[in-house]
Amino acid sequence: MPIDTTLNDYGRFKITTKPEDNLRFKVPTLRNSQFTFPYMHDGRFRTLTEVVKHYNTLSHDKNLPKQLARPMNLSDNDRVDLVAFLHTLTDKDFLSNKRFSAPRQ
Repeated sequence: MPIDTTLNDYGRFKITTKPEDNLRFKVPTLRNSQFTFPYMHDGRFRTLTEVVKHYNTLSHDKNLPKQLARPMNLSDNDRVDLVAFLHTLTDKDFLSNKRFSAPRQ
């Protein structure tokens, strides 16, 4: 992703202080991902469809490993199917279980 210079976000580097961790970020689980917007480390995408479109048309990015730095080139149907698949990873029992809810203030 293009670097947003207004964020001053150095990723894992702030935690590890290892230069190779500059602009690297911990990747969250896909479980319940339809409810975890906004997406990307800086919140630039509001929907899973936007995320899939981003990776589908990705141009070379020197900050990504070469295996990830190429577009997916999915058809329109494949993109819709991928988002539908991500929605199947929703665990509604987990979401409604009070044991896992945020503590009350």
